[in-house]
Amino acid sequence: MKRRSSPREKTYVAMLSPEDRRRYAHRKRNGSIVGFVIQYETKVGEDWRPVVRYDCAHGTAHKDVLDMRGHQEKYLLGVTDLRQALAIADTDIRHNWLRYKEHFLSKRRES
Repeated sequence: MKRRSSPREKTYVAMLSPEDRRRYAHRKRNGSIVGFVIQYETKVGEDWRPVVRYDCAHGTAHKDVLDMRGHQEKYLLGVTDLRQALAIADTDIRHNWLRYKEHFLSKRRES
């Protein structure tokens, strides 16, 4: 009988600018991704606010785009392979965080 290994976790925070950061976490079991969260956050005043979050909660890889009140719009990624979803999420946030920030802050001014 093959022994199941316990999940291995990797987490870190990477600064994108002094006021922007990317939180990264994934869990692996037997070499496969079994869970992940990647979140872009920006500093508003003294508080870090989530702007975009990718995860696979509720069994489906998806993206949440948040507003200043914490309301979110959910977008399904359309992929079932969590390694692929993780790569999509990581690439999107690293390349588009500034655009997400501008949208987040523009919504704040509209409120």
